[in-house]
Amino acid sequence: MFKRRTPRTVLQNIRELFWPSMGWVRAAHYTKHRVVRLSDSTQKIAFGLAIGVAISFTPILGTHFVQAGFLAYVLRANFLAALIGTFAGNPWTFPFMWWAAISLGSFIFQLLGLPAEAALPEHADFWVIWDLIKSEPYRIFAPWFVGGYLLGALTVPLTYSLFYRLVGSAQAARKKARENRLHKVAREVTGQKK
Repeated sequence: MFKRRTPRTVLQNIRELFWPSMGWVRAAHYTKHRVVRLSDSTQKIAFGLAIGVAISFTPILGTHFVQAGFLAYVLRANFLAALIGTFAGNPWTFPFMWWAAISLGSFIFQLLGLPAEAALPEHADFWVIWDLIKSEPYRIFAPWFVGGYLLGALTVPLTYSLFYRLVGSAQAARKKARENRLHKVAREVTGQKK
């Protein structure tokens, strides 16, 4: 039912990941509509979105959906909102999120006197970081895990309050528009004037 008429190639899918053909504004608008139409309370939707954003700080890419879904289930947040929230982590934001996670984790390890420390070069590209990960995985992943989960936990209250306001106002506007349409139809059916 929802398949494309002409399937995309792998290269086209990769391009869509970095730059959607519908544009970023329309993609964000579409996502907003999907979130507002979720059938759950404002609290659960906002908490699910906050969980998804928090999980985006963690280093294991292939497990973001699984982690967000599991946490949403355990903490009784909205499952779909948590999955949508993981899209806060994308190719444009991951470098900044992960740099912050590694920096925080390294700082905590230094405070605790632990030997693990991620010494990233000043101008590191992907291959320099990849070689560092291969040669000293503990020194990069241990601070990254600690910093990622801690930074994620610290962002939950902030993102929850932000999403609570956004989702609440959007749901209220949607409810008001639905009531206005209903009243308009009722007036037309009964022949009443405004």
